[in-house]
Amino acid sequence: MTSETRETSPHGNADNLRSTVDSGSDNVVQTSLVSLGLEERFAVKMFHYSKELCFFAAILFTTLAALHTSPPRVSKPPSARPFFNQSSLVVDFYKGHLGAAIEKVTDADLSFVMYYAPWDAESQAVRQEFEIVARFLHKQIFFAAINCWHPGSECRAQYSKIHSYPVLMLYPRRGPGIQYRGIRTAPYMIRFLHAFMNPIFRVTDKSQLLKLIVDYDAVVVGFFNFTGLRNSPGYNTFYKTAVKSLEKDPNRELAFAAVTDVMSSKLYYRVTEFPSARLVLWNESLSYPLEDEWEPESLLKGVSGALHQAALWLQPPGTKSLTLAPYLKDGPVLFLFTPRNPFHRHNYYYNLLKEIGLQYYNCGDNQHINDIVHNLERIRLQNKAKHYEDSKRCMQLLEKIKNPQVVAHVNVVDRQWINNSCCAGVVMNQCLVCKKRIAALADSAKTVCETDLNNLHHSCKPTDIFNVPADSDERDKYEYCCEDDIEIDDIRNSFFMEESDPQSANAMTDFALKDDCRRLLTGNNYHPAVFPKDLSHDFKKINLTSRICKTNKTLALIAVDSLQFFHIAGGLGIDISKKKDQTTVVIVDPLQESQYILEQDVSYNSLVQFINNYTQNMLERNLRSHSRVRTSTNTETQKECSISDDSAICIPELSTDTFLKSVLDPEKDVVVMYYSPYCAFCQSVSHVYLTVAQYLRKTYNLTFVRINGDGNDLPWEYTMNRYPAILFFPAKRKADSTVFPFSLPINIPNLLNFVLANLDGDSHIEALVNICHQGIGESPADCVCRIRLLSLEIIEDLLRSYRRLHRSLFNVTKKTASKKLKVLLFRLQHIKEIHLTLGSISNLQIEFEKTQSIRDKFKSYYRELSAIDVDNNVDRKVISNDTVNIGNGNVRDEL
Repeated sequence: MTSETRETSPHGNADNLRSTVDSGSDNVVQTSLVSLGLEERFAVKMFHYSKELCFFAAILFTTLAALHTSPPRVSKPPSARPFFNQSSLVVDFYKGHLGAAIEKVTDADLSFVMYYAPWDAESQAVRQEFEIVARFLHKQIFFAAINCWHPGSECRAQYSKIHSYPVLMLYPRRGPGIQYRGIRTAPYMIRFLHAFMNPIFRVTDKSQLLKLIVDYDAVVVGFFNFTGLRNSPGYNTFYKTAVKSLEKDPNRELAFAAVTDVMSSKLYYRVTEFPSARLVLWNESLSYPLEDEWEPESLLKGVSGALHQAALWLQPPGTKSLTLAPYLKDGPVLFLFTPRNPFHRHNYYYNLLKEIGLQYYNCGDNQHINDIVHNLERIRLQNKAKHYEDSKRCMQLLEKIKNPQVVAHVNVVDRQWINNSCCAGVVMNQCLVCKKRIAALADSAKTVCETDLNNLHHSCKPTDIFNVPADSDERDKYEYCCEDDIEIDDIRNSFFMEESDPQSANAMTDFALKDDCRRLLTGNNYHPAVFPKDLSHDFKKINLTSRICKTNKTLALIAVDSLQFFHIAGGLGIDISKKKDQTTVVIVDPLQESQYILEQDVSYNSLVQFINNYTQNMLERNLRSHSRVRTSTNTETQKECSISDDSAICIPELSTDTFLKSVLDPEKDVVVMYYSPYCAFCQSVSHVYLTVAQYLRKTYNLTFVRINGDGNDLPWEYTMNRYPAILFFPAKRKADSTVFPFSLPINIPNLLNFVLANLDGDSHIEALVNICHQGIGESPADCVCRIRLLSLEIIEDLLRSYRRLHRSLFNVTKKTASKKLKVLLFRLQHIKEIHLTLGSISNLQIEFEKTQSIRDKFKSYYRELSAIDVDNNVDRKVISNDTVNIGNGNVRDEL
């Protein structure tokens, strides 16, 4: 062995050791073989090492690439833009500067803030309403809006978990803010803000308390030894309770009143412990336990647990909720749909409902309840004249304000001048340019605002107050718009005499009068007060025959604003716009799945009689139909199908009013599909239904229709409890209607065989001719053969009926027997002609003229057959046990 071979030979291999002892020619051969094996092994090892090197190199390059790769690029958010107009009275912090907003909010006595997202549709809808509120109350409340969505802003960082926009918050200068949760329209928001600014009524005698009980659903009365805001124990807590209650009661249905005189508390209410509270309801008075904690949360919890009403306004949140569920779960509910004006305290129809409700619940003939009923009746009958008198007086006052006889110092700039005056004292979205008024101010002897003209450029400096740096030191360098004017006005107002002081008693009384008039006239513009034209029928009142204690049908009485929630009335099948005064009454009985609508105009007598009839089971169930309700998505029902294209199909849409007329047509076989717009599976089934209708569209006496079962009430015998559902109503035999089996899948073969199985013999043949003409299913020759076999079966059945009739002639009159024999012979002749015609046809797909001839024969046959006065006892149905081969399945005709 050579030295080279030894060096490369592995010492642990037994084959190599054996090769060293061989001699002769075998040694050469063995040496070459050993040399070849060593080379192969060396190559294998090198390949293995190369794989490992490549693997490590790949890891190395991947690591280096990861270290040197720059982070992923993220697109910058769009630049913030103002959400409100620059001339708006709402200060728009559109860059989300929460710190600057808080600074302005803390400067104001009362601030109403809207947290919004500029892309949010609800925020965009509320924007205009919020602007209207600001125009109405900007002299008393500071209005601000903050973009709380903009990425990287202070507001987004602080309030990152806002689930829905916008959020409306009301902040007093001292104390926590409360959230507005009511209807997001200007009238309701103004009502909420006015309730916040006037949270407590002062009561000095029992007549004032009775008036509050008449005007509101309940009253919480607080009794205090009042010696001042700081020295009256419990008063501040009571005030906070009244304010906090607005979160759950934004429309102020629950009034808070305070008795501040100790002698009145002891004399009229027998209260000797102070502070104390009492919840005065329509039928009882409940005292707050003295041992309980005197805190807002405890007071509100006690009030909400004890509150119950004879009638109430219901205000759903506008989203999916369970607001109605508790009332409908307990039993039947009487709903009064009537317009509600947030600017007006009294509502004629709601007072009527409350009056009747108190009588309905007054089982013990309580004198306190009778007093409330008497006052409600008096207000209801007198409020019409009082409202018109107040409106006339306010219009006269408005004319005096517009045309003053004596020009005096103007202390408050009118809203229509706010965008042109530099002295308004109102913070706006941009500085007010006043240079055009310099000459007028200089020449005028009595100016509206005594401003230093030399420093005018400071107050009107065109600086964007929202480009405020985050650093507080840098923020101080920026000047807010028109602050010089505010200081000048404050200084000037401090030197007023008593007769011209805007905070004097006379000025405050005058302001309250003007404010009441402004809300009254604004309410008249929002919606005119609703009063029936003729009230004479209410003077001859009828009585409730049975009250709640004498009937098992206890009604809950609920009023709903028909201006805001007309869609609820639409869901009950009522077009509220067609009702007098947009007012109607409906009783919903969920247990009976029924509803009853008051057809007469709403009055005292008609409403009482309506309740009496319901209690005595004298009302007829109302069947709601969406075709009677005008909505944005509503279309005309029962459309006329006039499509010239033979390949198209039109399915008439039925409603409650047209269902029975269409389905019970004695000359038509009718197929009905029940569906619901909320049923996703109905959409896929509609394709199958339309396809089968298209196949059988040429069948003369066969009609396909559909109905929205969820939006149209039907008589119980025609109501389906699941969707989709398909029913077949045969001609002459409507009582033998058949439901498509729910156990079968709704596909084209199954539905087509279901329809064919329920057709009588004549229509069955006609339908098969139309199917064979379209080349559906089996071969053309087999299809024609099947029709001929069915014709023979019908002929055989008619002959059997003919022989049976001959055997029973003595049991029927001669006239009746003659009619029946005439019909049988006429049908035999028709089927025979069809059978013979088909005998000369091998493929209906190409025989257009003969196919049309068969259709014409069927049309004339049906017309002549209907012209004969036939006894309906003649059985025309022939059942075939054959199967129809269509698509991918065979289904028996006898399902």
